Amino acid sequence: MRVALIRRWCITHLDGVNKFVALLAEGLSKLGHEPLILSWCYGGVERERLEEWFKEMHGLDNAIPIYTLRSKPREEGSWIKMAWDWLTKGSRALREGEVDVAIVNGVVPLRFRPKIAVNHGITLESNKLYVLAVRKLYKGYDKVVCVSGKLKKEVKRLLGVDCDVIPLPMKLELFKSAELGEREDLVVHIGTRPVKNPQVSVEALRILKRRGHNVKLVVVGAPAEHLEGEEVEWRHGIPEKEKLELLSKAKALILPSSYEGFPYACLEAMASGTPVVVSSAVPEEVVIDGFNGLRVNSYDPKDYANALERLLRNEELWSKISKNCLEFVKQFNHIEVAKRYVSLIREIYER
Repeated sequence: MRVALIRRWCITHLDGVNKFVALLAEGLSKLGHEPLILSWCYGGVERERLEEWFKEMHGLDNAIPIYTLRSKPREEGSWIKMAWDWLTKGSRALREGEVDVAIVNGVVPLRFRPKIAVNHGITLESNKLYVLAVRKLYKGYDKVVCVSGKLKKEVKRLLGVDCDVIPLPMKLELFKSAELGEREDLVVHIGTRPVKNPQVSVEALRILKRRGHNVKLVVVGAPAEHLEGEEVEWRHGIPEKEKLELLSKAKALILPSSYEGFPYACLEAMASGTPVVVSSAVPEEVVIDGFNGLRVNSYDPKDYANALERLLRNEELWSKISKNCLEFVKQFNHIEVAKRYVSLIREIYER
């Protein structure tokens, strides 16, 4: 099958949605299908290097063909502008490309069938008009997929839409794990958007420093001047290989997010054998308290410092959680996840 994986906005944005697109595309390719990626725009990369850059940033074995509706680098645009382009240019591109099925991340208007929408998270609570528009768009899709059971309930409650649940794909062979004694006194935080609450992680590490722990925080994401200090090291726009090496050396991942649908950062840490300390916003199906991580039911930096201190002082607890992490992530193999999408596509065709 010729499968189009669609990113509604920018294909060069470094986030979980583009990681999903990359890994599902590779999974489908390894199953003998022909994936291509279609996005509204790109940016920060020369067009002739786009596919190779995407391959390097996401740790792929081979480059995936990438097409964009906008020929110029990264453009800002309203939802209405993007929706019009998808309805006209996007629908035409899919037909001319002889695509068999489109897997759309988010939801866009398309005069094309069959199509599957993948919901990665709900961010519509404050805009009732937008919610109504999205509900109407979903009715034109053959299937809607949510990446977690928690998200399925949210989508049903807010949008009245029934979803299949298929987890995120992971390329597990990219990861390596080390024993506790081989690791550095290092904690990693991934993501600097406001919802990720990096200030909580920074303050938690400052508390640990004051308690005498010689531990460093590395934040993967764009630097924030008001959070800079000796205890924080920033890594922005780093390739996948460098980020995974960082996780394999760390003693913990901290993720005090205000909202998560199904966080890649947790799965990446677990695949590196690195215990995670997360907020209650992370679905319990991802992090089970005391089994593959520690859950914190607040956004008080002191509570995160206490949880991290438990891991730093209790080698037996750290080793148990690390071992459980490595077993837990096996279910997210990107080939197996791709098989589930193929089954879903066949189900649509067999109707």
